Amino acid sequence: MNPIGLPLRLNDKNDIHNHYLPMIKGGGLFVPTPHKLDFNMTVLVDVELVSEKQRAKVPGRVVWITPEKAQRGLPRGVGVQFTSEHQGRIQQFFEGLIGDALLQPPQRPPY
Repeated sequence: MNPIGLPLRLNDKNDIHNHYLPMIKGGGLFVPTPHKLDFNMTVLVDVELVSEKQRAKVPGRVVWITPEKAQRGLPRGVGVQFTSEHQGRIQQFFEGLIGDALLQPPQRPPY
C-alpha cells in the first residue's frame, strides 16, 4: 500500500519549532490534517519550508493522533515519526534549523 501524502507548509523558523516533535525518538512533526488516519500508518509528508525556499518529502509513520474537537481548541492532526534510512539526517536538519530555540518550549504548539 502506498503511503498517504500529507502537505505541511511551514512559513518560518517559529513555525518549524512549533511543529517539530523532539520528544519522539528520531524526531517528528505534527501535521494538521482533516484526514482520519490510524496509528502506525505510513505517510509521506510534503514539507514546504517557505523561509528556506525548500521542499522535501519526508517519510514517516503516525505515532499519535489529535482528534477533531480536541481540548483547548487544538487542530485535528497527527504526530509523524521520521522513518527511513535517512531518519538521523532528517532529524539533524530540522534541529539545525531550530537551533538553540530547541532548548525552549515552542511558543504556539499545535499539539
